[in-house]
Amino acid sequence: MWKNRILIFLIPGMLLLGGCESAELEQRSFPLAVGIDVEESKKKAGKDEAEKNLVVSFDFPDLAQISEKGKTTDTPMGMSLEGIDLYHVEKSYENNTNKVLDYNHIKAVVLGEKLISDAKSLRSILLTWEQQEMSARNISLFAGSGSAAEILTLTEETEGSMGTYLEEMLESQKDFKQKKIATVGSLMNQWHNHNELLLIPVLSEKGNRPAISGYAAIQNFEYCGILNVEDAMQIFLCQNLLEMFLCEPGKDEAAEVSDIQVLTSVENAEGTPVVTISITGKGKMKSGQANFVGQQYQIEQRMEKRLTADLQETAETLQEEYGIDITNSYILLGGLNRELYDQYRNMPEEYSRNVRHVFEVDIKILGW
Repeated sequence: MWKNRILIFLIPGMLLLGGCESAELEQRSFPLAVGIDVEESKKKAGKDEAEKNLVVSFDFPDLAQISEKGKTTDTPMGMSLEGIDLYHVEKSYENNTNKVLDYNHIKAVVLGEKLISDAKSLRSILLTWEQQEMSARNISLFAGSGSAAEILTLTEETEGSMGTYLEEMLESQKDFKQKKIATVGSLMNQWHNHNELLLIPVLSEKGNRPAISGYAAIQNFEYCGILNVEDAMQIFLCQNLLEMFLCEPGKDEAAEVSDIQVLTSVENAEGTPVVTISITGKGKMKSGQANFVGQQYQIEQRMEKRLTADLQETAETLQEEYGIDITNSYILLGGLNRELYDQYRNMPEEYSRNVRHVFEVDIKILGW
């Protein structure tokens, strides 16, 4: 009898809770991608510098493609709003739509180039993001070549949502051991620790679609610039992040290197850190000499020599121009060389300027 009475009270309560949850969902909007730009507003009287506002662009799912009920939604697929910070942008969205933003389904964040190069504005955004309980850290991170807003408008050829398109773009990449190289969480780690090199894929318009045209380099939470794809791939190779790598040992020769293994060691040469990167792999010829028999050793020698020279040149050029250590070895220093770690403790910039690089490459050619 008591069980029956309890059920009588519980069932109406469960129905009421279900109704509240349904109504709550109708009052929420679920962006799949967010683009954030920073723009200078007009100077106000008595102020030496113009204020900076955020322009935040939202990409929402096409609910009409999901359900018949979705056809009645009043939420547009794209929208851009301006405010002094993320909090004011979100409040503006609520006032304009009578809905609350819910980031639980977000797939990608795109940051404009001006924002990435503005450390103060970037810190402010990360602080707000960190305080958002429902904002995950594993969200894929991109940079926009120019503005992020322009990237989010390229939906004509992407069959709807930009967030879904960018997610599928990363999932289709076969070169990386881990597909999502840059995330919101990795940028937060940069902000808190200031001790590593982070490469963020840069999106540009190509045939009305976003395509990766380079990588924005951030080291010790300072924006260095945009690197070309070739240099970025060599950096990923040195950090053991690649499943495969294309090498061109000679004219009209190309080989795909897989089974890549990378070992890193750091020695102390009278106070100067010397990092040695040893790379091994197996190569398969994609183009080149038709007569492979008898040429295997020569091809291996050319490949190893060419790749070693390319890595050395890239390491020296990026270190001289940007102060970048392409091996990202500072974050490993505590486990690799305690003496150097104590010497360069809390001095990652000085370490990156002083470190010297040695590359050792051993590739075995398996054939065509």
